[in-house]
This record gives sequence, structure tokens and C-alpha cells, in this order.
Amino acid sequence: MATLHSCSFSSLHSLPSVTVKYSRAQPRILRFHCRCSSDNKEDYLLDAPVLVGDGFSFSGGKYSDDPSPADEWFNKGKFVKAYPVSGTGEKAKDPIFGLTMGGSSQASSDLFRWFCVESGSSNNSSILLFHGLPSQAYSYRKVLPILENNYRTIALDWLGFGFSDKPQPKYGFDYTLDEYVASLESVINALTDKKVTLVVQGYFSPIAIKYASNHQEKLNGLILLNPPIIIL
Repeated sequence: MATLHSCSFSSLHSLPSVTVKYSRAQPRILRFHCRCSSDNKEDYLLDAPVLVGDGFSFSGGKYSDDPSPADEWFNKGKFVKAYPVSGTGEKAKDPIFGLTMGGSSQASSDLFRWFCVESGSSNNSSILLFHGLPSQAYSYRKVLPILENNYRTIALDWLGFGFSDKPQPKYGFDYTLDEYVASLESVINALTDKKVTLVVQGYFSPIAIKYASNHQEKLNGLILLNPPIIIL
């Protein structure tokens, strides 16, 4: 590491003469902290004890037995069963070692479980909030209280994310566009038989667009947040 010690001008040159002393650089530990503009010190990741950020969480599991925002969020929610499990019902196995995988990687026996958090009166018009990739319904936690006075608002985890079922591909759900569109139709029908407004973020926007093109009669509105440029 170079340290500048002196700098003086010579009478014979227009450029300054510089004396430089080299010393061994000392190792430093850099600590990065993500902060948001909000005054409250809310966790960024669901299970992170320190870091805070813009409110989008990519955490879906538990890494400690201590209480965390993950517990608080999970306790607010419920599971809705929608979209039939395809395939033979065989247990998912690790593709390399062939061992049976854990329960979180297995499909349900009949219908998939969708985790959602609901607020507002069921007598009001429904707004369904779907997160982007990769994220989860937790990213809408500050939106729910804003909308709940005038709407029935439901934030959901897509299949494969958050606390919803996460089946391995080829074991009940292959995560294709058509499967996601069909599963979206199924979960909407499970939640209500009335028209809804869909709010969908990011790379999941094509799913909502394709659903809307086939089911305009089911929608009051479609709102896309930072969608990619797509051609269907």
C-alpha cells in the first residue's frame, strides 16, 4: 500500500516532485450493511438478525430455533390447497445419489399447498399479490395494511417459493409456463368465485399475462410491477 508523505515543486520542472514510502498493507474486515429509508430496524432477510434492506426477502426457511420474523409472518398465514399433483406419486430422489429427498422437496398427495397471508374484509373486492423471482409473499408485508381498509388483500407464495410446496421437477410439477398458468387459475378459483385484481412482479408477469388473455371475465384489473419485455 502506497502512502503519500510529501509533495513539493522543483524550480526546474513544472511537475511536482513526490516522495512515496511503501508500507505493508494491513488486512481489513469490510462489513456491509444494507439499510432502507424506513426508521424502523426491520430485518431484510426473514431470519437475519442484523441486516435490513428494501423489504424484499429471499429467505424461505428456518436457520435457528429462536423466534424470528419468519415465525411471525408464518403465523399470520394459512395454506390453500389448489392444483392437482401430477405424476405417479413416486417420492422425489436426489438426481446424483438416488436418495429419497426431504419432505420440503416432496409433492403433496393430492393438491398443492399455497401459503398466503390475507387481510381485509371478505366482503370487499379482492386483490391478489404475487411476488417476483426470487422472492416471496413477505415482500408485500407493508402493502397489506395499506390496502386492507378497502380491499380483501391476499399475498401468496408461488409454488416453489416461500412456504408454499416446493416439489422437485418431474415429481408432480415441472415449473413450466403452462403449468404455472394452470395452477394460477386453480388457486384463484380456490380463493374466490368473484372477479379479482392481480398484482404480479417481475419474471412471473408472463404467467399473469397469459392467464389474463384467457380469463378476462375473471379480472377487474391486472397490474405488473417491473415486468420483463416479453413476446408471447
